[in-house]
Amino acid sequence: MSFAIQTRDLTKRFPKPGRFGLNLPFAREEGTLAVDRVNVEVGCGEVFGLVGPNGAGKTTLVKILSTLILPTAGTARVNGHALLDEHAIKSSIGLVTGNERSFYNRLTCRENLRFYAGLYGLSSAQSESRVDKLASLLELGDFIDKRYDTCSTGMKHRLALACGLINDPQLLFLDEPTRSLDPLAASRFRDLVYALAHREGHTIFLVTHDLEEAVELCDRAAVMLRGRLRAVGSPHDLPRLIRPQEKCRLDVSGFTPQMVDRLSRLDGVLDLAEHDAGGGGTCVELQLEDRKRVLPAALRAIREDGGIVDDLAIVSTSWDEAFESLSDPQEMAEEVPSVLTAPQACDQPEAADSADRLFPEDGLPGQQPGFSRAFRGLRVFRSLRVFRKPLLFLRRDFKMQMSYRLSFVLQFFGMLFSSSSFYFVSQLLGASAAQQMSSYGGDYFSFVLIGIAFVGYQGVALHAFSGVVQSAQSAGTLEAMLVTPTRLSTILFSSSLWNFVFTSFRVLLYILMGMLVFGADLRRANVLAGLVILCLTIVTLSGIGILSACFVLVFKRGNPVDFVFGSLSSLLGGVYYPVQVLPDWLQVLARFFPLTYSLEAMRRALLAGASLADLWREIAVLVAFSVLLLPLSLFAFRYAVRRAKRDGSLTQF
Repeated sequence: MSFAIQTRDLTKRFPKPGRFGLNLPFAREEGTLAVDRVNVEVGCGEVFGLVGPNGAGKTTLVKILSTLILPTAGTARVNGHALLDEHAIKSSIGLVTGNERSFYNRLTCRENLRFYAGLYGLSSAQSESRVDKLASLLELGDFIDKRYDTCSTGMKHRLALACGLINDPQLLFLDEPTRSLDPLAASRFRDLVYALAHREGHTIFLVTHDLEEAVELCDRAAVMLRGRLRAVGSPHDLPRLIRPQEKCRLDVSGFTPQMVDRLSRLDGVLDLAEHDAGGGGTCVELQLEDRKRVLPAALRAIREDGGIVDDLAIVSTSWDEAFESLSDPQEMAEEVPSVLTAPQACDQPEAADSADRLFPEDGLPGQQPGFSRAFRGLRVFRSLRVFRKPLLFLRRDFKMQMSYRLSFVLQFFGMLFSSSSFYFVSQLLGASAAQQMSSYGGDYFSFVLIGIAFVGYQGVALHAFSGVVQSAQSAGTLEAMLVTPTRLSTILFSSSLWNFVFTSFRVLLYILMGMLVFGADLRRANVLAGLVILCLTIVTLSGIGILSACFVLVFKRGNPVDFVFGSLSSLLGGVYYPVQVLPDWLQVLARFFPLTYSLEAMRRALLAGASLADLWREIAVLVAFSVLLLPLSLFAFRYAVRRAKRDGSLTQF
């Protein structure tokens, strides 16, 4: 037997950052206790509410159960899977947060939903079918083909709900789901949640500050305070336990000690405090259970004892104060009515009847009826599916790039002006540079053209991977992507694909521009050797770029990899001049930079027609760099991801 959610002493303590943001493995455990020994069971098909003030640990608990944050101690199972089985959990859950930062402003609502559907492994036909059904269900029809940044706040929130339902999850986490909705839309949303849970068998984990919403929707609810569950029971009992009380402040003349005793004994007076108000008067503060019923009796008691009420003010306590007034968890458990029933367990939550699903016609994610059955045994079909997600990212980035048409045009002119500048510099140098350029054909312009064209690959490798992480963290899209069963490594490489494709396009334009406009001589180019060098360069520099992304994941700012390779490569890599013109000691340092060997080999291949055999030394060095850097960077990346999930900073910048 298993539950949709089952935790045992689940605890999360965020470590206290050390100096320079570095936490050593052997450092003493300190920091903020966000989730404190939580034990809870949520049954299949149940609507479970979590109520509590800001900072109570509710969102942290949801992120732990969504595998976005690693717990410090304790265990948990989600839909029958341990937290380490991230792929299985993410395939069966949906997460809707209270913010509107999970989407791309330059894409339409439909394109955004298609993208996230693809991250769940859904085919194009399935994605389109589900988008249309959700658009009808959530009344997105008038906005579904409009750009996301033109939508209203309420519509953006509805789109977030559609994204959370796109994979037809067994368990749906909702964090403040009606915060941005108008009353009518909120009411419709509650009807949908009720139908998802009670008619179609979905399990709902609802985080809300709205006590009435919890009472209306939830089968059971819990109060969370300072990381601990203070009460778990029927939502109808929550108002009695955490109802925000009202305080009445009375300025009374002629107040006597007898009045204190009489007021304290009144039914509904929960607390009484008095202090001198000056001028012979007394300020009396009464905390009342029901103001309409108790206040008239209190005023009557004061008048009957000879007091005069000079002023009266009503002060409502905040929800935080109401939550703070909760008793000890053990005492609170005794107050919860004994009629509460335990959550319903389920044998196999992951194998729910398709008739009870939101999209029963689709089948399994990514499976097209008829087609996949006919080709189920073919490895070719499986291999093609490997490219589905990278192509998904490539299409996303292409559409976003094309939405900035002016930027694209300006980049073209920038390349033209850059090439023109170096052409005129080459004219100035003339024959004086011929001696240094002899091994490269004697043409400085052709030499520097290849340098400025291919140095772009280093910039992409250094900044693409780290830039993907940084921009997705800042925009808020990283969390939405990581909730899907798509690995962070896949997101990282796929999101960088467009940068490499576009850089290759830029390199081709540089070379064609140099040949057609400025007469660069590349007639002797060995294209095969150039392609081999290019592939080895991309692999090597990608290893450096992944190391750069590791520092962004852990430290956010202050990237030594970017500083060293970005700042020194132009000086030592031979981009604008041969390395041989540097002093001997700088030439020694230059040999530690892969770009030095890449540009040397590329220039000899394209300008002098060198063969692969002629370039064996440079090829051997680049292979050695690749063999060393790529495994090292992947190992460091796995550590950085785990470190960021432990610190709770994976989706933050």
